[in-house]
Amino acid sequence: MRRAAYPVLLSFFAAGPAMAENCSMDVQAAFEKQRLGSGYRVMSKQPSPNGEIETQTDFLRPDKMYNKVLVPGEPGALETIAVGRWAWASHGMGFQELQPQFAQSVTSDVTAALNTPATASEAFTCLGKVTRDGRELLGYQSEAKASPGKPAGPDNPALARMIFVDPATGLPVLNIVAEPKSDAKAIVSAAYSYPADLKIDAPLDAMPAGRTR
Repeated sequence: MRRAAYPVLLSFFAAGPAMAENCSMDVQAAFEKQRLGSGYRVMSKQPSPNGEIETQTDFLRPDKMYNKVLVPGEPGALETIAVGRWAWASHGMGFQELQPQFAQSVTSDVTAALNTPATASEAFTCLGKVTRDGRELLGYQSEAKASPGKPAGPDNPALARMIFVDPATGLPVLNIVAEPKSDAKAIVSAAYSYPADLKIDAPLDAMPAGRTR
């Protein structure tokens, strides 16, 4: 059974040394508020050689996760569920319980996401109130950098990470990597939402680990 291909969203805001800049602390506070809430959903998109990979990841405290990955060219969605110390995966043929060593790898990621305090791994400057997708949000931007190893230019543009926070709730709503201009298309994006009815349960029809139908 293949394990889920976790999206880059977890690297968007990863553990690392805290930056001294005040705006970085504002971003850190938004993600820490997200972590301490009851649960949230992330819808991410990232490019691949075969097309755009789309991922949905739901986190529900204290120890639940649902992950669904749609990869161009694959026959079906790759899904993973984690509840406590157990995990299950499906690639369109029904869920199967993962062997303990694979389940532990999945559940340790969930534990880290829900129990590790958010820490800014990049310095962010304040953009103030900005309009994005028709909403007025608080914007934050990292330093724009081109990929190392080759000259900056049209084929290697300088990209920045931009975080957008709902000023009413203080929660992050969008996290993108793009050229630092208002009309730039996101190269990688993650949209956050907070459904009140978020629910994650163990699959009822899952095969036990080590068994086949």
